[in-house]
Amino acid sequence: IKRVNNLFEMTDITADLQGFYPATESKPLILSNVNVAMLDGTISLAKLAIPQHDAAIISIDNIQLSHLFTLLKVTQFAASGKVSGEFPFFINNNQWIIKDGWLANSSYLTLRLDKDFVDSIDDNNMSAGVAMAWLRYLEINRSWTRVNLSNLGELVLEAEIQGTNPLEDKRRQVNLNYRHEENVFQLWRSLRFGSQLEEWLEKSLSDLGSESE
Repeated sequence: IKRVNNLFEMTDITADLQGFYPATESKPLILSNVNVAMLDGTISLAKLAIPQHDAAIISIDNIQLSHLFTLLKVTQFAASGKVSGEFPFFINNNQWIIKDGWLANSSYLTLRLDKDFVDSIDDNNMSAGVAMAWLRYLEINRSWTRVNLSNLGELVLEAEIQGTNPLEDKRRQVNLNYRHEENVFQLWRSLRFGSQLEEWLEKSLSDLGSESE
């Protein structure tokens, strides 16, 4: 497939599919050699076998954050630079869609906070405002993020970031530990992904979680 346009553009999509449907233990269905070019990088999947016994590893290589944040229309902060990672993916696990995934910077990253956003924090909490000033512009030399996504759509990100703010003191190291939780099904609604796909995934994964209890 040469090109697909949805929320963002995907190009040069390739995949191999072989096996049987409905899939059984003796006659599995195997998706392999999946590759997609997007956001100035690539996403690939080596192998997904149905029935699934092992995690299918989704690999992310040099995805450009500035393109991603533009698409997400985030206004309070912006980031640029490239990240890579791996996400162990499950389709029939009784708890997880992604378990112990990770992201890390594959180039220097920059983080920029909106001035009005920082000023509003400073007005409400002076000590927090001083800390946020160091993050107003941050050049990141190391970042590591752990990613877990439950089959109910609960996403948990835990990030460790190290960098410097040359506007404050380029010699002083800034260390940031960050945790974020969000339901991706609600996020998809806000981003206006195809409602039928979102509703099907939410219902199917919720039913799977109920069956496992």
